[in-house]
Amino acid sequence: MSSTIYTAHLKVPDPLVYKLGACENSSDVASQLIEAFSTHQPEREYLAMAQGQASVFAYMMTGQSAMALLEREMTRFESVPYRKLLGTPPFAIRVAICAPVSACVYVQRANPLPHITLQQLSKVFTRGNPAGDYSSWAQLNAANAGSIYPLRLPGIAPLNVFMSQHHFNQRQPGWSGEYVSTTDELLEKLASMPTAIGIAEAGRENSHVRALPISDEEGRLYDASLHNMRSGDYPLTRYLHLYLPKDRHGIISQPLIDFASFVLSAAGQQIINTQSRYASLSDDMVSHQSNLLANCL
Repeated sequence: MSSTIYTAHLKVPDPLVYKLGACENSSDVASQLIEAFSTHQPEREYLAMAQGQASVFAYMMTGQSAMALLEREMTRFESVPYRKLLGTPPFAIRVAICAPVSACVYVQRANPLPHITLQQLSKVFTRGNPAGDYSSWAQLNAANAGSIYPLRLPGIAPLNVFMSQHHFNQRQPGWSGEYVSTTDELLEKLASMPTAIGIAEAGRENSHVRALPISDEEGRLYDASLHNMRSGDYPLTRYLHLYLPKDRHGIISQPLIDFASFVLSAAGQQIINTQSRYASLSDDMVSHQSNLLANCL
């Protein structure tokens, strides 16, 4: 594909304004972080920009924003023009836990399945697993009879992108089941379907559906509690990512480093903790992300 297709709208970023692109869900916290940080950096101008989910990366790729703050990660498809335009792989740090909107597995309360592993989850929801796919509850050693009926959110939903990238190895969805538009619709259908299973936002248990803990290879169980998310033990935890472009030498400009360091600071994490949608990182997570940032200086 001709490079002119990608570079037609490139423009030189304003060196005096550092714009942070944010999607609908992260725009409020982006504005608050920029406002608080700007009081410490009066010599530079920082600006938060609310953008559509599909536009955040495009704006950063073409120099119309300097950074990006959003809940999902860049897909393989999106990383191709990113590398082409910027000449370097995408880079991001985790700055918050998406506590209420991390992924969680749900079944009807009458379903006897006590827990599920990540490998089993992949076999239920995708096809082409090396050890085979699951189509019946008997394969999960559950007393529940009948075929498994997976309920799925839309393929472009951030939660679905997360599962595909981190746990399903980009495999195609299985043949059975159906797609639903929202978590509310998924849980409503699940409540009336004993053979159904779904992956949706955490914290949505009710009198009809319950959340399944995730079990590891040693048989330890982890539910979607904030404690398990902060400790890193709950594998379906989603994060808020701050994307920071590197130059062709792998260096991130100092003004962007300064902002990212503020977000990871106690003051930045306190702002994050005021949000209903996000929670601060643990001290160990902050230290790890800070080290990643330090390697880009």
